[in-house]
Amino acid sequence: MKKLVAAIFIFVSLVSYSETEMKDLQFHAMENFSVEKRNDRVFVGFDYVITNPNWYSIVIMPSSLFLRIADQDCGWVSVDEKLKVKAKKKAGYHFVLSGAASQFTKSSFSSIWNIMTGKGIAFHIAGKLKAGVSLLRLKIAVDYTYTMTFDEFLSFF
Repeated sequence: MKKLVAAIFIFVSLVSYSETEMKDLQFHAMENFSVEKRNDRVFVGFDYVITNPNWYSIVIMPSSLFLRIADQDCGWVSVDEKLKVKAKKKAGYHFVLSGAASQFTKSSFSSIWNIMTGKGIAFHIAGKLKAGVSLLRLKIAVDYTYTMTFDEFLSFF
């Protein structure tokens, strides 16, 4: 019984310490875009440059984010695989967002128009990523807009 109480005390201490000391992940840039269509689903891949200032790794779990491309809603897309963000490091982590192909139709026409007018394509993701540190579960807010250049857009083809 004493061991159980001691274990609970240690766990609660660690949880309260990590919550007060945990620093937010810093999201810097999106790079290396790719798009693939399979079975009426579109998969948008990119490397997201993230800094984890904490002394421990954080695992990003499968989550859903809201995607807008060229000011057109593409709806909710999912991050389907776990990603481990290494401690005390700035690095690129490969994300793959998947969504229904029908959601991307309107944004593709707007994208072409924005490229022709020289505005670039705004690629905006927002929502909360589910994450975990050991037994702790948390949600990390993401609200990031990246303006894709004409060259990046052409790399899809």
